[in-house]
Amino acid sequence: MGGKFSKLGLGIISCLAVSLLALNIFFWYRYVAATQLWGRLEDGSCELKNPKAYSPGWKFGWSFPVTGPSWTDVPCSVQLHASSHDSEMTGEATLHFTYWQGLVWEYLKDSCGKLLPQLHEPFGCCLDGRGTAFVGKVESLPHLPTLLLMKASGLSLLTLGPVLLMCINMGRKASACEIPVEGEVEERYAVLREDVDGI
Repeated sequence: MGGKFSKLGLGIISCLAVSLLALNIFFWYRYVAATQLWGRLEDGSCELKNPKAYSPGWKFGWSFPVTGPSWTDVPCSVQLHASSHDSEMTGEATLHFTYWQGLVWEYLKDSCGKLLPQLHEPFGCCLDGRGTAFVGKVESLPHLPTLLLMKASGLSLLTLGPVLLMCINMGRKASACEIPVEGEVEERYAVLREDVDGI
């Protein structure tokens, strides 16, 4: 019964450890991907080819802790012509709106159907040249990589930090247990040597 319980407990701990590791990898991947995207963004000008033809994407709500701003990222798949100093694209693209939120979040007005008609063409935007564009200039956007770095660091500190401390504590206990054993062996060896000399 004890062996089965040990195997079951070991399996649960292993699954938990793998899940926490996968979650950490996902959080750090988001940060790296956002950092690369922000590094490619360039200010430019955008124009909708057909404002009525769009497909809404999955909205995400973001908020900096305590005093930071809160906003909803609203992606819309549209037919877009966008150009910047170094790049130009025409065709289907994902246009992101930044809908700023207050203390009470608005869930009805932060949609493609509400936000697209408000654009006056051509409008200022920033694009990465790979089919992604944001309404507004780069400097006007909330810096998502900073928020994702905070989230990834906090998760790693809360999940991997205790594991590291546990390993260090186990290592110290193992080292402490080795000292009495070595002393006991040396003492027994000394007694044995005295017995041999006495003979």
